[in-house]
Amino acid sequence: MKRSIPSSLAFIGLGLLIPAVAAEVASRAAGRGFEALTSKPLPKDAASPKVSWRRAIAWTILSSAIGGLASVITRKGLVVAGLPAGRSLGEELRTLFKRR
Repeated sequence: MKRSIPSSLAFIGLGLLIPAVAAEVASRAAGRGFEALTSKPLPKDAASPKVSWRRAIAWTILSSAIGGLASVITRKGLVVAGLPAGRSLGEELRTLFKRR
């Protein structure tokens, strides 16, 4: 059964939106954990002289790893559920517009 273009675009939009939201939520949760662990606020401005290199680099590595991991896990789940995510987004778009 072929899907219509609007419904396909909605699925593609979900495939883009859901991993981004998951990464943001995971990064914010990691931020709360980092603040609780260090008893200091997050280093928002790494260029600030008040933030040490070690602290800025540690937060960057932690937030990137956790956000990336959440995104990958979410995309894998979307693919298993049959929604386009990751590489399949481009394939879905090509297939969608070839039918026109």
